[in-house]
Amino acid sequence: MSEDARTKSFMMDRRRLLQGAASMTATLGFGGASKAQTSEVTLLMINAMVGPTLKPIVEDETHLKIADGPYVSSTDVVSRLTAPGGARYDLMNSSFAFSAPVVMGAKAGQERVQAVDESLLPNLKHINASSKFGIAERDGKIYMVPSSWGIDSILYNRAVVPDDDPYTQSWSLLFEDKYAGRIGWWDVAHQMLMAAGLYLGHAKPEQMDREQLGEVAKFLIAKKKNVRTFYSTFAQGSNLLSNGEIDVCYGVAPMRNELQKRGFNVTGSWPKEGVLSLLNTSYIPKDCKNVAGAHAVINAMLGERYSRALSDGCGYLPVTESGMTDVTPERHKKFGYGILDGTVKHYPLAFPTNMNMWIEAWSRVKTA
Repeated sequence: MSEDARTKSFMMDRRRLLQGAASMTATLGFGGASKAQTSEVTLLMINAMVGPTLKPIVEDETHLKIADGPYVSSTDVVSRLTAPGGARYDLMNSSFAFSAPVVMGAKAGQERVQAVDESLLPNLKHINASSKFGIAERDGKIYMVPSSWGIDSILYNRAVVPDDDPYTQSWSLLFEDKYAGRIGWWDVAHQMLMAAGLYLGHAKPEQMDREQLGEVAKFLIAKKKNVRTFYSTFAQGSNLLSNGEIDVCYGVAPMRNELQKRGFNVTGSWPKEGVLSLLNTSYIPKDCKNVAGAHAVINAMLGERYSRALSDGCGYLPVTESGMTDVTPERHKKFGYGILDGTVKHYPLAFPTNMNMWIEAWSRVKTA
């Protein structure tokens, strides 16, 4: 598409977008098969991204019903995308650095998702400079679109763990003995091994070889005695903190945001090794049943209303220019906008060199 044609496509107004979405033919389905478009769009993404204050914005702007499936992790989303029988969702979303190698495949023709129709995504032009690397392109077509920035760190109960405790300044809070019996680990190999790798001094933990990964697993096995329990979903982790069963855990921004809204004295740490950062991206599976609706949802999530409501709604950061305006110093600090301007140290949740090796290492930790 020429630059002039692309600009004209982006200037399409909202009414034309909705009319186009409603009338799009079924040929946009996988393999040209006939697929009836419906008024519902099924999603698999971090549920907080379409939580109580954010879902109404998307539904209002798209005139569609949003049905979101239970999110576990990016690992789980990618597994579902590649599962026999198809993904069975209209729109999926996961961490770009982790998911892109699988979603895009090694070369042209091996993409596991369909290219988007840029004419139905006029809000693409609003993506900010920090997020543009998450636009996954190949041969002039776009397959993955940024949606939000996330931050993973350690959540802790401030009534038990003082803010000035030196342990809050490092990933050590999640592993060392001081709060033994009060710690929760997330049952996900990628995040836990990345955090431990950073803490143990690996400059690029995703590139750890078998021997290095074995040492990290050995460390985690030794520290497992300090762990009260493992959690598998964000809701479980939040409940463990809110009911006092644990006071420290691997935590994500939506957990912190939800607990603070409910009045719990919980906050997130800013470890000196760096928080773990991730750019969440959306993509449309080849077996999508509502291709028009999936495009409309992506576009709404890049819109001004959604972008401005995102941080308060779920704790994540926007990927659009409109979402970056009027960010007060208080909001900048609270939500961690510093990962976008370099004032907060962070490390991306990159895809491991050998994911199978990581899963094996985590299995050893779990069964030890």
